[in-house]
This record gives sequence, C-alpha cells and structure tokens, in this order.
Amino acid sequence: MRRIRRTLPLVLLVAACTPSQKPGAPPPAAVALPVVIQGANLRPVEDERRGYGTKTARLTMQRLRKLGVNTISVLMEGRMRAVDDPRIQTPDRDEIDAVHQALLDANEMGFATVLVPHIYIADGTWRGRIELGDDELREDWWASYETFIGQAAGVAAATGTSMLSIGVELRALSAQPDTNRRMRRLAANVRRDYAGALTYHANWDEAESVAFWEAVDFAGVNGYYPLLPDPIRGAEINARRLTTLSRIAERPVVVLEVGYRSSPLSHVKPWAWPDEVEPLVDHPSQARAWAAVLTHWLHAEGVRGLLVWVVPTDPDDPASEPAHGFNPLNKPAEQVIGRVFSNE
Repeated sequence: MRRIRRTLPLVLLVAACTPSQKPGAPPPAAVALPVVIQGANLRPVEDERRGYGTKTARLTMQRLRKLGVNTISVLMEGRMRAVDDPRIQTPDRDEIDAVHQALLDANEMGFATVLVPHIYIADGTWRGRIELGDDELREDWWASYETFIGQAAGVAAATGTSMLSIGVELRALSAQPDTNRRMRRLAANVRRDYAGALTYHANWDEAESVAFWEAVDFAGVNGYYPLLPDPIRGAEINARRLTTLSRIAERPVVVLEVGYRSSPLSHVKPWAWPDEVEPLVDHPSQARAWAAVLTHWLHAEGVRGLLVWVVPTDPDDPASEPAHGFNPLNKPAEQVIGRVFSNE
C-alpha cells in the first residue's frame, strides 16, 4: 500500500495547478452531504468543448439545481485492455484537469460532490467480471488499482470533494477472500490524505455480500434492481431490500446509480445498455419507473438518498445519447424527478 503514499502527493501537486486555482492555493471546503441526497451522475460528452469543466457543463448543473438536485457525481475513468489485463491505465493530464474543474465548478455552485473512479474495459467486458485467478497477475492488478485510487483521492482532496468511491461494481473480486483485507487497507491509506466520506459502488446483486462495509462511511449500491412484477410493487419490494442492506452494512445506504431507459419494459432489465435493446422509444415507461422508485426509495428507512443515472454534460445534444437512452431530461421523467426533488 505504500504506492498510494508515493502517488498522492504528486497528484495533489498536479491537481492544485489547474487554471481555476492559483498554485499553492488551499482546496475549497467540502460541501456537506445533504440530509437527503438528491443527486445526478454527470457524464461528459465526447466533445471536450462541451465536457467537464466547460460552460456547457456549468449550464447543465444550473439546470439540475433548478430541478432540485443537490449533489453532483463526476466520473473518472481508468482503462484496461481486457478483463485479465493486470495494468490499469490511469487518466491523462487533460482528463484529470477536466474532472478537477468539474468538481470545483460543482462545489462553487453549492453542490455536494461525489468522485467516482471506475474501470472501463476496452473489449466491452463488464468490470464485475474481473477475477484474475493467477496470483502474480492479481498482485500486479491490485498494485495498479491502488495507484488509480490514489490518483482519485488526490483529486478529491484538492477539490473539496464531499465523497469518494473506492470502487465500482467489482463483483467477482469482492467475492474473493483477500479482497476484504485489501479494500480495508486501501480505505485506511486513502483516509491519510483525504478527509471526506468514503463509499463503494456495489452492484445491486452484490451489495448484501460485501464484507468490507466497515471500511467506508456509506453503503453504496448501483440500484438496477428489476422492478417486478410491476414498477410499483417492484419498487416497494426493493425499498425493503435497501433497508435490509442498511442493517447488514450498519451504514446508511446511498443508491449511487439508478436509471431507466426510455424504452419499453426498461424496469425489467434496467441494467441493459441502450445498444443491447431494440431502439424503441417509450418515454412514459421511463417516467412510470421513476415515479415508483422516487416514491418508495428516497425516504425509505436507512436510505440517505439516490443519484440519477445519467445526465450528459450537454443533454440537449441528440448525439450525446440515443433517444431510448437513460437521460431523463427533455422527457416526461424530468418533470417527475423535478416534482419529487423540489417537494412539489
């Protein structure tokens, strides 16, 4: 774990020199996490002129503020070539600068912030399948992962980020006996340089079996639970499951991601990506799922709040996401979310 101790000071130095901060300036104070987290995951569009840290992204955050959003989640991407690749390629300087600026912008606007370092695998494999059965490969991967999370912790510390995730959907790894020890040690090392809250993004079918909840402050879950037999009853059933998770973890639960496509029956397999389903548009289906979940999850016992998946930095650009995708803005779901978040 000494790699984190070597990495963090370098990252802090780099992050402190972005255009919005004078060299050597202290980081801004973190905005406290709200009593009820009403958040949105902000995803950058591919055009860097409208991505993180741009005027377009700031205008989108202003729009989200009017909708009642009080917490912004920013994504930071590490990359692997394949599921057995022992090396995580960390973001380059331009990517780090953009993430840094997005967090500063959100903080300045009064949002609580969440930094989410997640892994993208180039061949399309889901990160939850990372296992690395070979001992040497696994040791190399964990060393690389510690560096990646150390980089994220440096950015979080330098930007007054409210909460940092130490992992996203590492489902196969979290089932391995040594992961509990590794994640606890990782969290302890991160806390030496980052004073904010910690969480972990457990997959919806992983969360109850996570063994290292004591190492973080909030039990995070990506809540793509099937809403069966229908959205209302499914939301009720899974609200009870979230309450149970809070008791198991002995921590408040935050649903760090939840979203529904604007496509038929999106509540049945909400985890499916738009390119995995027929490109049929059904805005009312998305709105019904959101109405059910917000009604039953937002104030469920043991649940601190939830964050919408997903809002592009330029939600008005048709190229940012297909019409049957997750973005709820400019659709009936936007009004549903706004009414609940604004207590109307």
